[in-house]
Amino acid sequence: MTNRKNSLGVRLIQLSAAITIPLLSVLFAGGYYAKGIVLEQVSRSYQNLVNSNLQMMESSLNDITINLVDIVDHDVNFLQLNQPGLTESDYYFARMGIMQRNQAYQAYYHSVDMFYLYSGVNDTLTLSNVLGTTEEYMDQIRDWITTKVQNEEHLETLQYKWTIVKIAGDYYLNRSVSNNLDNTACIGALIRIDSMRSPLGNLNLQSGGDVLIVDNEGNILTRPSASMGYDFKLPGEKMNLNSSFSFTHDGLKWFVVSSQSSALGINLSVVIPASELLQGLNTFQTIINVLPFIIMLILLVYLYYFRRMVIRPILDLLSGIHRIRNGAMETKLPDSNLVEFQALNQAFNSMVVEIQDLKIDVYEKRIHAQKAEMKHLQMQINPHFFLNMLNIIFQLADLKRFELVKKTVRHLVQYFRFMLQVKDNRITLGQELEHLRNYLEIQKMRYQQSFEFQITIAEALSRVSIPSLLVQPFVENAMLHGMSLKAEIFRLEISAGLSEEAADTMIIEISDNGKGSSSEKLQELNAPDYTPATDEGHIGIWNVKQRLAMIYQGRAEIHFSGNQPSGFRVRLSLPIEYTEGER
Repeated sequence: MTNRKNSLGVRLIQLSAAITIPLLSVLFAGGYYAKGIVLEQVSRSYQNLVNSNLQMMESSLNDITINLVDIVDHDVNFLQLNQPGLTESDYYFARMGIMQRNQAYQAYYHSVDMFYLYSGVNDTLTLSNVLGTTEEYMDQIRDWITTKVQNEEHLETLQYKWTIVKIAGDYYLNRSVSNNLDNTACIGALIRIDSMRSPLGNLNLQSGGDVLIVDNEGNILTRPSASMGYDFKLPGEKMNLNSSFSFTHDGLKWFVVSSQSSALGINLSVVIPASELLQGLNTFQTIINVLPFIIMLILLVYLYYFRRMVIRPILDLLSGIHRIRNGAMETKLPDSNLVEFQALNQAFNSMVVEIQDLKIDVYEKRIHAQKAEMKHLQMQINPHFFLNMLNIIFQLADLKRFELVKKTVRHLVQYFRFMLQVKDNRITLGQELEHLRNYLEIQKMRYQQSFEFQITIAEALSRVSIPSLLVQPFVENAMLHGMSLKAEIFRLEISAGLSEEAADTMIIEISDNGKGSSSEKLQELNAPDYTPATDEGHIGIWNVKQRLAMIYQGRAEIHFSGNQPSGFRVRLSLPIEYTEGER
C-alpha cells in the first residue's frame, strides 16, 4: 500500500503551514497599526465634516440671495430709488431703510461681511459697516464696486450667481441684484472667503494642517498656514473629486480631504501633513521595515525544500525529454521517493517504449501515402482520354484536315510529355497553366463549338512556385462532372491574381457554368477531414488537400462553392513563394 506521508500533497500542506503560520502571526501583530484603516477612518470623518459645512455655506448663500431678490422685487424703499425727482430727505430715508434691513440681516446671520447699495439716479454708493478695516481698505472696496456697477458689461457678469472676485488682495464672493441691466439701482453682498471657514476654526488639526478654500484650478483663496508656503497649490485635476487623496509639494507629502460646490465654484479642503497624520505609528513603521527581511528568510527556506522535493524531479524529467528529442531512446528516469513523481517517471519510461513502437506505424503510413500518390499518378494518364484523342485524330485524318491533326498531336505530345516528366517537385504557376492550356485545347478539339475556356494570370505571378499538378485535378473534375450535352455552351475559366485581403498571397480560381453541386456535397468537400467515400470519387481533390496541408502547414486555404447563375467554383489561397533564381 502506498505511503501517503510521502505524497506531494502532504508535503505541500506541511510547507504551507510552516510558511503561513509565522507570516500570519507577523501580519496580525502589524494589523493593529494598519495604515490603510487609519487613513480610511480619518478620511471618512473629515469628509463628513467638510460636506456638512459646505452644505451650510450653500444654504446660507441661498438665504442671502433670497433676501436680495426680495428687496429688489418688493421693497418700497428700493423701488423709490429708481424714481427721479426724489427730494433729498425721501432719498435719504429710502436708502437708510434698505441698509437698516440689511444690517439687521447681517447681525442675525453673521455671514455677510458687507452689503452695498448703489443709486444711479443720484450716483451714490452706500456701504454697511465692516469692523476691523482701515479707511484705505474701504476706499479700495468703494472704487472696485463703483467701477463694476457703473459699467453695464461688468455688472452683467456679477448677476445671476455668486462670483469669486479679488479686492485689495483678498478674495470675496460677490452677488449683485437689480431688476435689469438698465436699472439705475442695484444691491449686492460681499463675503470674504477667508471668513467662510470660521465654523471650522476650532477644528483640532495636526501641526501644519489647515482648512483651505480653493477654486477649481487648485488656487488657494484663503490664507494658508505658514508651513505650507506662499506658492502652495492643490492639484487642479483632483478638485472635481469629492474624496481624499495624497500629493507631494516641495518634497513634502500632504493628505487632502476635499468637497466641491459646483454652484459656487469653490472647494472646501482639509489639508494635513502625511507625517503628522501617521504620528504615533512608529511601531507599525518598524514592523513594516523589518517584515520584508522576515518574509525573505522564510521564503529562502521554503524555496530550498521546494526545489529539493519538486523542482529537481521536474528538471530530471525535462532533461529526459530533451534526450529523447535528440534520439537517445535508451533514456530512463530513476524512481522517486514521492508517490506522484514515481508514477510520472514510470509513465515516462513506458512512453519511451511506445515511441519506439510508433516509429514503425509512421513508416507504414508513409508507405500508404506513397501508394496513394502512385494511384493518383496512374489516374492522371487516363486511357479513356487517350483513346478518345486517337479516335479524334483518326477522324481528322480521314477528313484530310491535316493542320488540325498536327495541332492536336502537338498538344497531345506536350500534354503527355509534361505528365511523364513531372516529378514530386515544384514548378512555376506559368508552367502549370500552360500545361492546362494544352489539355483544354485538346478538349476543345473534342467538343468543338460546345466548349469554351479562358485562362487569365497576372504577369507578376507567372514565376511563382507551386506544387506540381495542383490545379489540374479541379480542371479535370470540371470537364468530367460539369460538362453537359445540352445546347448551352460549357464555359471554363481559370484566373490567378493577387489577393486584396492579405499581402504576399495569391488567389487561383477555377469556375464553370456546368451542372454544379448540391449544398450537402459542397459542405462535405469543405470539411477539414474530407475523405472520398470510394477510391474513384474525387481522389484528386483529397490528394490536393493533403499536399497543401503538408507543404504549407496551414498557410494555404481551399474553398468550394457554387457559381452564379449555375456551375461550380474552386478558390485556392496560396502564399507567394519563389524558387531560387526565379524571382
